[in-house]
Amino acid sequence: MLKLKKELGFSDLLFASITGVIGSGWIFGAYYTAEVVGPASIISWILGAIFIFLLAISWGEIGSLFPASGGVARYMKYTNGALANAISGWASIVEAIMLPAVESIATVSIIQMLLSKVNISVVFVNASGLPTPLGAVASFLLVLLFFTLSYRGIRNTARVNIVVNYTRFIIMPLFIIIAIYAALSMNLASNLTTPSFAPYGYTPIFTALPSTGVIFSYLGFRQAIDVAGEAKKPAKDLWRALILTVVITGILYTLFQVVLVLGMVWNSSAAGTLGVMPGDWAGLTTSLPMASFPLFDLAYGLKISYMAWLVGVAGFMSTAGVASMYLASTPRILFGMSKEGYLSRHFERLSEKYRIPVFGLLATLVVTIILLIMGVAGVFVTSVGGFWIALTSIGTSTLLFAYSTGPLVTAILRRKLPEHQRPFKIPAYFAITMISFVITTLLIYWGAGSLFSSEDPYGGYMLIILILVGALIYPTYNNKKSSDIKSGIWMIIYLLTFLPILYLGSYQTNILPFPYDWIAEIILGSIFFLWAIYSSLPTETIKSEIDKILGSAAENE
Repeated sequence: MLKLKKELGFSDLLFASITGVIGSGWIFGAYYTAEVVGPASIISWILGAIFIFLLAISWGEIGSLFPASGGVARYMKYTNGALANAISGWASIVEAIMLPAVESIATVSIIQMLLSKVNISVVFVNASGLPTPLGAVASFLLVLLFFTLSYRGIRNTARVNIVVNYTRFIIMPLFIIIAIYAALSMNLASNLTTPSFAPYGYTPIFTALPSTGVIFSYLGFRQAIDVAGEAKKPAKDLWRALILTVVITGILYTLFQVVLVLGMVWNSSAAGTLGVMPGDWAGLTTSLPMASFPLFDLAYGLKISYMAWLVGVAGFMSTAGVASMYLASTPRILFGMSKEGYLSRHFERLSEKYRIPVFGLLATLVVTIILLIMGVAGVFVTSVGGFWIALTSIGTSTLLFAYSTGPLVTAILRRKLPEHQRPFKIPAYFAITMISFVITTLLIYWGAGSLFSSEDPYGGYMLIILILVGALIYPTYNNKKSSDIKSGIWMIIYLLTFLPILYLGSYQTNILPFPYDWIAEIILGSIFFLWAIYSSLPTETIKSEIDKILGSAAENE
């Protein structure tokens, strides 16, 4: 029987996660966050990094304890049974399978902008942020290129990651330093308080986290977890790669937001902000020329055009790199779900020559094509923007839900298997895991709320229903047990509680106004965290499941 190759070292795991994190978020996220929050958007990125760090250390402990390909979509089964894992695994798949389409559209948007600077007019993405038919075709050709690379093995993707990251690590810090110096030289420091530091209040600092690309940008740290089954020394390398990824990218993203706020040149044709007056952060919409690649135009506004083209290169490599990484990792998530007995055994089929999950790779390509067609049809839109912001909002909330299982699994294993040797252990595990779960509950609520718009008054509800669709996967599971219902029913009820609070809360009828809707989610998050722990599978069952996966890992899946 063919096995996955164990050929990834520490640097490969680190670069896999960094490539997954630094994609289109630094290109568009800072712009959309400034639009919604103003200068206080800097705080949003700091908070986002802290929240993700809390999640990442939980996943670092689990992944180092028992690495598994597609682990994010698998671990819940070992503690709370097949029903809970069907839902969380489905949520993980939804986000991952969207990313090639999201990042390929971001890539062609950058190409469109770069070509316009040399007087070549093509429209891949229109003023509403939606892909044109030409943009969809260009995106597909790009994805097809990465499909070919991924088909030829994970080592090819790892090589691409190394080139992408070394190039970006030269350009990005250089740009940040030069841009901040140029902004201060032009006396633009007043941007930090124009018209005030938080012109729209402090609530958007939090609600923008899932809706403007902040949390979405950080979520790519999962890549090291998803390919852990192909790591040489996962127990030693995985947790270090995850923690270092969040620290490095947290610093970079925060500095990019500082650059955008500090370096904003108002009412400038060079900067792409003509008609937007000083302090009108809400005027930074998708219709502005600057929206196609904000930091590129910002460089022109700061009169450092020589840096703009280097930023253009880094931007192209970032979005293309993430598209390539997700084309490689998504088939491994499908592989993991199949190994657990949910999906067709076809998803376990490996290429004889390259030993990659070829059926999952084909499925990812097909879904990418469907999403691109839906984008052209104008299916995806939110109150903030078009295709990119809509799919990132959906993907953020679905993957946050899948990620929320990490703190749960960590807490359950600590309680039920305290004697297991752990290469990495988080301190004060119960407090940290509970706080992480509650924060994730709030982020899901804010993300669902952001999907309500005049064009789609049911968007927030549909997001929750989309996650609940995962329960329909459970009937396909071939080894059902009565304990699956007992240990997993909390998850369905937990998701259903979002619906009335979304309706009653500040996003809809305001019967339960801010901050009471937030307080309600905090209380519910705490209750369901405890319910999930105390309804988990018996210790002997969990131990048996863990022994199986450790044995499978030893045999290389």
